[in-house]
Amino acid sequence: MVSWFRPVINFFTSSISKKIIFPYALLTLFMAALGIFIITRVVVINFEERLKNQLLETGRIVSEEAVNRERFRLEIQRVVANTIGVAQALVDRDTSTLEELILPVIANARGIDSILILDTQSQELLRLQRDSAGVITVTPNTGTSYAAWLPVQQVLTDPDGNKEALLARDPLTDQLIIYTIGPVHTGEGMAGLALVGTYLDQEVAYLHSLALAHLVLFDEQGQVLASTFPLTPSEQARAFAHFTPERYQQVLRHSRETTFLDQIDLTQATEPELVTVNEANYRLAYAPYIIRNRVYGVYAVALTTDFITSATVESQLALAAIFTLGTLTVLGIGYGLSRLISRPLLRLVSTARAIAAGQLDQRSGLHRNDEIGVLATTFDGMTTELQRLLKIQREEASKLNAILNSIADGVIVQDLQGQVLVANPTAQKILAQMQIVHPERLADLGQSKGPASANSNETSSLLQSLTQLPFRETDRIGLDRQVLSALSAPVELTSGEQLGSVIVLRDITREVESERLKDEFITSISHELKTPLTALKGYNNLLKLMLEMSAQTDGEKMSIVRTMDEELNNLDNLIQAMLDLAQIDAGELGIDQEPVDLSSLLRIEADQWGVKMKQRDLHFSTRIPDGPVWVAGDPARLNRVVHNLIKNAHDYTLPGGNVEVILLRRTDQVQVQVKDTGVGIAPDDQRFIYTRFFRAIHDEHTYEVSGAGLGLYTSKAIVEAHNGQIWMESQLHQGSTFTFALPVVVPEEVEDPAPVPSQAQQ
Repeated sequence: MVSWFRPVINFFTSSISKKIIFPYALLTLFMAALGIFIITRVVVINFEERLKNQLLETGRIVSEEAVNRERFRLEIQRVVANTIGVAQALVDRDTSTLEELILPVIANARGIDSILILDTQSQELLRLQRDSAGVITVTPNTGTSYAAWLPVQQVLTDPDGNKEALLARDPLTDQLIIYTIGPVHTGEGMAGLALVGTYLDQEVAYLHSLALAHLVLFDEQGQVLASTFPLTPSEQARAFAHFTPERYQQVLRHSRETTFLDQIDLTQATEPELVTVNEANYRLAYAPYIIRNRVYGVYAVALTTDFITSATVESQLALAAIFTLGTLTVLGIGYGLSRLISRPLLRLVSTARAIAAGQLDQRSGLHRNDEIGVLATTFDGMTTELQRLLKIQREEASKLNAILNSIADGVIVQDLQGQVLVANPTAQKILAQMQIVHPERLADLGQSKGPASANSNETSSLLQSLTQLPFRETDRIGLDRQVLSALSAPVELTSGEQLGSVIVLRDITREVESERLKDEFITSISHELKTPLTALKGYNNLLKLMLEMSAQTDGEKMSIVRTMDEELNNLDNLIQAMLDLAQIDAGELGIDQEPVDLSSLLRIEADQWGVKMKQRDLHFSTRIPDGPVWVAGDPARLNRVVHNLIKNAHDYTLPGGNVEVILLRRTDQVQVQVKDTGVGIAPDDQRFIYTRFFRAIHDEHTYEVSGAGLGLYTSKAIVEAHNGQIWMESQLHQGSTFTFALPVVVPEEVEDPAPVPSQAQQ
């Protein structure tokens, strides 16, 4: 066998033409066979899947529209119950007035077939019935009792008068009707009931017109309640004899969504379940028929499967013809192309090898009018263009090097591993100076937020720290008496692939010195302002005390004194914030650790804001546990955090909005949330919200709000100094939620807990 098999293989691989033709032939034959298989197998399955998906979608439409129909009946019931005069006429048992008021309602409500008015004894007082021709019949005082209908009794005995629904057989017409039942109230109580109904046959016909599929409704005994199939009752019983009470329960147990019984009945075969009606096969899907969260049956959605067979036959013939023609065409084209391609290819290969070796003056010399000739001409032109581009690249590289060398800032380009690819002379000078000035080891340069101490005799440590810089965030590096800013940005191709990063080092010694002088000035002037402010507050408190003790208190003077007291407190808070700012920048924010009842602190602060919230027409509420919630911290500074968050919610919430303070106790921490429905914070401003002196003012209604932009900055520093966390969630024009979390402590003995200062005492 080997003696003849190897020569055959050698024959079909001896030339490029045969290598092209033979695989083409095999691939074409394989695709033809695969296409036939797809038609006979896969396409049929695909059609069945499409039918299944269509059934599921139809079932969803029927379920949704059944809910919409119930909403429509509920709306008509509300119209009847809320029509002026109906309640009083029901109390007076005035059927003439009831007829006059309700008749226009049922006349204008297409889709409503029956309206019943019952008194509080479940007796029918008035009946308005629409027949199949659309004629409305009014029958007063039939005296029919509906006490046996459980939903009627539930609505009558419900003090809230909730609505109910019912699928029942009308005692007078003996037709199945879907009723929506609701109370009719007077000012003194319930006057009776209004029942708004639709014939079940009409309801099913309406759903059929929307879903474009046949519908069948079964009761729990498996009997057909309604159907859109044109069958007699006996024909329906034979066609749907497979639907038994057990299958009814299967549908309810499986899901409240549309399903297929052949998929959930594991005791039988999983072949698609088909029903034959008038010599046509139908595929069925089932779902519970639910009205106001009660199951009143199971409906089946049916679609015919005849189109699957016809579509399969037509597709099979068409695909067979296409594949036959395609096989012949591919074989012919493949043979011709192989003959045209094989001859000049060797010449192109030889030229390509020479160019790959660096001989850019080589050309193929092929001149043809076909694709091979175009390829050869393009290849020669590409070689010429490559020579030109290499020359331009060398010139551009020279220009870029000149520009880079003339930049006063240090520029370093690193790859993804942190290796230096390019460094201009300024950067090289900085790296060399780093080695000379600091011969010890660098530690955590890339992690610092202020000027870091440079201490390494290896520039690799500095470069590694620069590699770890977050993109587009500035860091600082201390270098002897010099301070540098480091800014990193990614180097990316147009495709988005990252090649490395570029780092710019700039001398910011003067800016840092100016910033230090500014902080010293703020600290100095804040301390100087504290002394006269303390005296002013003392004199103002004395004046307020004298006015309160005076027998004839002048209301205008007292208002002025209180206004001065509030403004002095605001000025004191601003000065204290400036002092905190200086301590935070110096890393010297002192925190006195002692047990603090956070719930008591929140209550006191919330009580002080109650009047201000009311004056601004804001709804202010709190959710604080009754018992104490202990944390370890500085009560005055924690009170400042709460004050800042509530003040922001007060200032940036428009009149009529809501502000809420919530205290949540977790396993090992406590969370304080301040929610508002204010103007919110723009997404572009949220990353700067904890920056000092930053204020996110974008709504014209809050332009007049004053502040220095230090509240959130100092609050974040205070919370983090307590080993806590602070964060926020905000949507523009929808409100904000600021939350901070602190560790919970359980003091062994808290006899004299730390007093909770009010904002006026600070």
